[in-house]
Amino acid sequence: MFYTHNTSFAQFPANENKAKPVYSDTVEATHYDIHLTSIHQTNKTIEGYTTVSLLAKTGPLSAVRLELASLKADSVFIGAKRTAEFSQVPNQVIITLPRPIDSGEKIKVTVYYHGHPFVDPSGWGGFHFSGDYALNLGVGFDAIPHNLGKAWFPCIDDFRDRALYDVYLTTTNNKKAISGGRLIEVHDHGNNTSTWHWQTDFTIPTYLASATIGKYELVGDTFSGQQNRVPITIYCRPSDTAKTAGTFVHLRQILQIFEKYFGPYPFERVGFTGSPGGLGAMEHASNITYPFRGWTGTTDQEWWYAHELSHMWFGDKVTCASAEDMWLNEGWAVWCESLFREGIYGTKAYRDNMRSKLKDVLQSAHITDGGYYALYGIPQTLTYSTTVYQKGGQVAHTLRGYMGDSLFFGGIKAYLNQYAYQYASTQDLEIFLEKYSGINLEPFFEAWVYQPGFPHFSVDSVTTHKGKNGYNVTVFVRQRLLGRTQYANNNHLEITFMDKKWHSVTDTIIFSGPNCIKTFHLPFVPDVAMADMNEKISDATTDEVKIITRPGQVDFAQAFCTVIAEKVPDSALVRITNNWIVPDTAQLLEPGLQIIGTQYWTVEGIFPKRFSAKAKFEYNNSAGYYPAISATPAIPPFLLYRQGAGHPWKQLNGLTEGSGKMGTVTTANLKPGEYAFGARK
Repeated sequence: MFYTHNTSFAQFPANENKAKPVYSDTVEATHYDIHLTSIHQTNKTIEGYTTVSLLAKTGPLSAVRLELASLKADSVFIGAKRTAEFSQVPNQVIITLPRPIDSGEKIKVTVYYHGHPFVDPSGWGGFHFSGDYALNLGVGFDAIPHNLGKAWFPCIDDFRDRALYDVYLTTTNNKKAISGGRLIEVHDHGNNTSTWHWQTDFTIPTYLASATIGKYELVGDTFSGQQNRVPITIYCRPSDTAKTAGTFVHLRQILQIFEKYFGPYPFERVGFTGSPGGLGAMEHASNITYPFRGWTGTTDQEWWYAHELSHMWFGDKVTCASAEDMWLNEGWAVWCESLFREGIYGTKAYRDNMRSKLKDVLQSAHITDGGYYALYGIPQTLTYSTTVYQKGGQVAHTLRGYMGDSLFFGGIKAYLNQYAYQYASTQDLEIFLEKYSGINLEPFFEAWVYQPGFPHFSVDSVTTHKGKNGYNVTVFVRQRLLGRTQYANNNHLEITFMDKKWHSVTDTIIFSGPNCIKTFHLPFVPDVAMADMNEKISDATTDEVKIITRPGQVDFAQAFCTVIAEKVPDSALVRITNNWIVPDTAQLLEPGLQIIGTQYWTVEGIFPKRFSAKAKFEYNNSAGYYPAISATPAIPPFLLYRQGAGHPWKQLNGLTEGSGKMGTVTTANLKPGEYAFGARK
């Protein structure tokens, strides 16, 4: 799922933080026959009936409960016999059974109903009408619980209960009616109406069932999957048919990428159906709801449908066990927005996208969500938050780096097979990957999933001594904390050593706690030692490496810095890291100076002789923006510089452009070291 409007999560009432009870602990649904016999566009109502096949999980049970929101239950049948022994309370139909049923016993319950279907107060989930179109969106942002199968049929409405479906949608003959699964029949009633019958071969929870009715054209195709040929159905507005080929030009390639890493496509067909208005996208199984505005005729929105397509594995084939596990759905789908880029456009595209997303997470997640939160167990008012989506994607990426590609991708594919067409929790993922890989993953999950905020890793100092057949290089690394109080343990931090001739060696430090010292044996004297140069860890840094070969402006956008190269006698490797923590003030400054930045920069790399450049560092003290300054002085800030940890900060002469609120400060002579914002007391 992906939403595109700005939802203010502060709007949730405090007493709505707890989920209402679900009933799949006593009874489960095994099959739904859903009949929407009338769908009235003008008065925005539906009529129909649903037969639910139920299996008792405990017993004896004297009553069963089905969830139904807003719609009125008109009559109820148990088997073929009508009963008056039912009542309706908000969001529930309670049916008294003619006799108690025991554990393992099966019954069928049919409910006839009508009315105005539920629409989530957020404007996103529920059953919507818009012009010639009607459709459901399976979850709501404000609704707690979030599941909204109940918006259009009576059901057991939670993430864990999975069933098979036959969906019958009746509409006028100038429209099409699409649901998940396979199209079994379109029955023409001869009165300008037809019933479209769709059937699923794989179990899904209620929030992934779908009904979409409107004026569509079908653009059909097939995909040669790992196991068989999979139909592709793209239902779009008639005016968008010409744009479909350009919009979905990489669809097959993206499917191949996901099959390579996650296993065969898991449903009956690959389906996308357009949705109107300001509605977002939703991963209904084999019938993805995809907004009309996504049909651009170009690849500029392909990340969006790739996100939804990845849900067929993360969220649909394997469903999260609870709302508190939602990062297993949404975080992994956000990460897949980068993975597909790697498969089509290469490693650089993957890293660029991950870095850009990390910058956004560090800049805004704690603001939009009202604080730093752990991924698992996040309040249900924040189930669909920036933390869950964007930090979740960063943690999936970091887990990849932690395990290494072979064990990571092999483990994820095996996990998806192990829990196929079931639900899984965060703990299930952790335990499974640990057993599969033989790696102790408890420290990783504790640090990245069960704790809020981020660690921050840096190289503080390096010393080199001549050794036997080479050089002994001792590195002091440090861990600091952003939005958290506990250090991450068993960290795997790569250090890349490079000399003036660009010879390089990359090795790993494994450490716990605030710092570590390790000695490496190298064949050369390193000119620089860079932490996590390959960006495998999404810690509290955004860094970019550029090779500068000629004079001119070079943007380090994710680090909020611009380098203006003036003299480039030979290629220069420049790495700029934006550290999203307050600068170290242990070795402060001359009297009267203070550091006012909430962040600082590290500049490192290989600078050839006679290389000269300026660097322009940005600040923006507007609410919610970064890099920020912790005060708004009467005059703009200036730059402070130190060679590295243990050295004193000094004021630099530089050009400041802007105000105390927003602007840039330019240093005339860029050199390796650390830079921060300062002011006079």
